[in-house]
Amino acid sequence: MKRLVYALLIIALCAGSVFAADFTFTKPITIVCPWGEGGGADLTLRALAAGLKEEGIEVNVVNVTGGNGSNGAAYTREQPADGYTFMLGTQSLLIQDVLGEMKFKMLDEFVPVARLVHAIDVIATSRKAMAERGYSTFTELRDYVKAHPFSISIGMLTRIGVDGLSFQQATEGLNILEVSYPTGGGMTKALIEGQIDLMVTGTQEITPQIEAGEIIPLLVLAEKRMNRYPHIECAKDLGINAFLGSERGIFARKGTPQEAIDALEELIEKVAASQSWKDFLQQGGYDERPGFAKSAEYSKILADEYKTFTDMLKPAKDSKAKKPAAAPSPKLAIIGFVMVLVLIICLIRKIVIPPIAFILLPTIAALIAGFDPLAVNKFAASGISKMVSTVSLFVFSISFFSLMSEQGVFDPIVNFLIKKAGTNVTLVMLATAAVGIIGHLDGSGATTFIITITAMLPMFKKLKMDNRALMLLICVAIGVMNVCPWGGPTIRAATVLETDPNILWHRLLPVQGAMLVITFAVAFILSGIQKRRIAKLGLTADEGAVEEAKSEEKKSVVPSWLQYFNFILVVAVVAALMFGSFNPAYVFMLALAVSLPLNIKALKEQNAKLKNYGVAAMSMVVTLFAAGIFTGVLSGTGMLNAMASAVVTVIPPDLGRYTHFIVACFAVPLIMCLGTDSFYFGLLPVVVGIASQFGVNPMDVACVLLVAENVGVMISPLSPAAYLGLGLLEIDVGEHIKYSLPWIWGISILSIVACIVLGVTPL
Repeated sequence: MKRLVYALLIIALCAGSVFAADFTFTKPITIVCPWGEGGGADLTLRALAAGLKEEGIEVNVVNVTGGNGSNGAAYTREQPADGYTFMLGTQSLLIQDVLGEMKFKMLDEFVPVARLVHAIDVIATSRKAMAERGYSTFTELRDYVKAHPFSISIGMLTRIGVDGLSFQQATEGLNILEVSYPTGGGMTKALIEGQIDLMVTGTQEITPQIEAGEIIPLLVLAEKRMNRYPHIECAKDLGINAFLGSERGIFARKGTPQEAIDALEELIEKVAASQSWKDFLQQGGYDERPGFAKSAEYSKILADEYKTFTDMLKPAKDSKAKKPAAAPSPKLAIIGFVMVLVLIICLIRKIVIPPIAFILLPTIAALIAGFDPLAVNKFAASGISKMVSTVSLFVFSISFFSLMSEQGVFDPIVNFLIKKAGTNVTLVMLATAAVGIIGHLDGSGATTFIITITAMLPMFKKLKMDNRALMLLICVAIGVMNVCPWGGPTIRAATVLETDPNILWHRLLPVQGAMLVITFAVAFILSGIQKRRIAKLGLTADEGAVEEAKSEEKKSVVPSWLQYFNFILVVAVVAALMFGSFNPAYVFMLALAVSLPLNIKALKEQNAKLKNYGVAAMSMVVTLFAAGIFTGVLSGTGMLNAMASAVVTVIPPDLGRYTHFIVACFAVPLIMCLGTDSFYFGLLPVVVGIASQFGVNPMDVACVLLVAENVGVMISPLSPAAYLGLGLLEIDVGEHIKYSLPWIWGISILSIVACIVLGVTPL
């Protein structure tokens, strides 16, 4: 009897093996990638798909992004378990499970089919950082950090992820400033340019930069040194237990026919043995560790890692901590808010001029926060470097348009508009809104200010209208058009959600239409206010406005051919700015270089003109560079991220499902304090994380914050382009905030109402 049982078991096992071997997929299979196209996970999956195609299996790759992979897992879980739908998974899904951020248990709902790769993470630096700090190994770096706390900064994509956890293991006990980056490309660029000192990443993602000598591996987070970098220290050399590394594997829904799982596992094993796969591993730096693992082995690996992550993330899970990647502290948030409040008071009450406030206040705040002067210097230098393009644009645009104005290029246009509008202030206001909207089609705030102010300022002067109203209308127009997919805020929001900006825009089109109506309504209301203001001041010289225009036509005689040439040149410059094919600063440099010698013959007079233009622009140049110090120090110290995180902690738990609406109502003052980058890369992920716990779609969060914040971009003291407009209009930033804030905030609230009424973001 016993022999009969053994015989039957053997027959059953053999039959199962034959059945698995004989199983064939009769149609293409789908493998879901929970991350965006072009990333490491996506590239690995597409390499597998190419290998499976060589084995006769067509693979459809579907990218379902967001939620650090949890959205893709939830999507796959909803598909039929028919043996034709699988998923690429990484440890990020285990981490989301451990933190309780998924509505199901990963290992209870999915069965591992096979592991594909096991990458090695490294802590890398740049030659510039090594030269500035004087270290050449990770051991020397540790000594430097102990002597200079918080003087070293490191970039990472997520703090609660494999890279972030590995970094925490490697730098335990060291005070290193952590900086969040939404994309690996942006983080790599920041390291090369010296904005950060270190980054933690996989070697496959920075191989070209390593080969070019721009980035230097400093510590290999593995059990042994890498063959390709034998001179670089590894974690085990230094007694550091940091060996996680990113793993990528294929998973199936529980309930998927076992024969389908076995068949795919067998096919993947064949692909893993192919030369094309080995070439992929070598090119990506995946060949330093064993990668492929069959289902049974992979299951054991995942179970062990789940326990490891549970132990490492227990404090975060217990406290439900949702910290942004920059590891903000309450101390930094308090110092940041106090400093920004003092700054706004100083600007509004004109206690000090803006450049002084922008330089001294963040420096004092950083020193109070405990950063040493060397670190503050680095943050300031980073901020200054980001202002160079804006400053050059400002200087040369001022010079070019000043020259064109002196030569009477705009007089025919101004006279035509005045003739058509006459003394009708309402038409002038409506025209200003229209020009601002059209001018911002290119998405550049700087060029919008230049185009609109150049066209409309002469009319405002002639009709004795308030320049602050002109600034306000341009700011509103910019806010409306920033919703377009090429607008900076929309691109930032889409980056955080790992989605296409067009998807956001298409959803927001009804709201954008409503905001356009609101813009013209504001222009109409402002015209009534301006009429009453003009009457109150007794400025009733309506005919005098036209006479003033005529009298101003009596300028130096300019040959007709030169007038036509200047006009065509201005049109060409505006067209170049609108189409965005050329660098704006270079466009103005080239235009000035062509027009100055044609309009001003004598070299001595040319020099005199440039000096006059330089004097007019100097105060704003100083302000712009000072604003660079302000933003650089706040970003580098982590104050911006700390402030963003602190904002959402004051919201009562019972109102959690309305978190995005609550934060949106305060979007205007928040953008004034945080700046655009911190608002989207610091605050938005935190709000998405909290709202998602209450079943709120991340897209709903992004949409309502996007429209509420957009109108406030150009009222923020942290917006360089706003200073360009203020400089052209000769308005103090404090006056701008005092005049425009009630209007801007009100329009922001109306945009939130529009989102709700139009069904874009349901309550």
